[in-house]
Amino acid sequence: MAKGYTDKNTIEKYGTITIDTSHDAFVAEVITGVEETIDLITGRNFVANAVAGPRFYDGNGEKKLVIDDCVEVSSVEVGVDNFGGSFRTIPATGSNRFFLNPANHSALGVPVTAITLASDFFTRGQQNVRITGRWGYSNTVPAAIRRAATIFAFGVICNEQSSIGRDVKSEKIGNYTVSYDSDNKRGSWADFENAIASLDSYKRYYL
Repeated sequence: MAKGYTDKNTIEKYGTITIDTSHDAFVAEVITGVEETIDLITGRNFVANAVAGPRFYDGNGEKKLVIDDCVEVSSVEVGVDNFGGSFRTIPATGSNRFFLNPANHSALGVPVTAITLASDFFTRGQQNVRITGRWGYSNTVPAAIRRAATIFAFGVICNEQSSIGRDVKSEKIGNYTVSYDSDNKRGSWADFENAIASLDSYKRYYL
């Protein structure tokens, strides 16, 4: 199911094309595939879950723990033992609280990527840390990701339907082949290169 990185109407406006309704199922499949490819390239999910849910992590014996992207943390639980048999809850306020990193993440427009404990430690072990939150990069798709998804989907559709000019360049992205006009205009190879470059700036590296 598509997450909403782009849609048929946006693709049509971008490429100044009209896609017949008989191709709607194909377009939906392309959009879903493009979204999956963007997530794989960047190591991210750009639309946060609407409902908070738990994820488990291995305790590292330190005060700071790197987690998946999330926009909201509702609870932090640290293992009493090293195998996740039982947990103790870390409060969100007070001297024994937890902190979300980076600081000011909402104002900066970036997700939470780590949690630091004020006076406790993440007990070393296997799947003995339980974090409950809304997982994903942001509540709404960043503009650069929306544009990249639109450009990639347009390229796949054009490659399949041969609906662009004769002078074209093609490339693989994920499991798809995309095609664009060589000329420097909308729907061009330059747009594809810019979209690829924009994904590089969103890649997540786990250190």
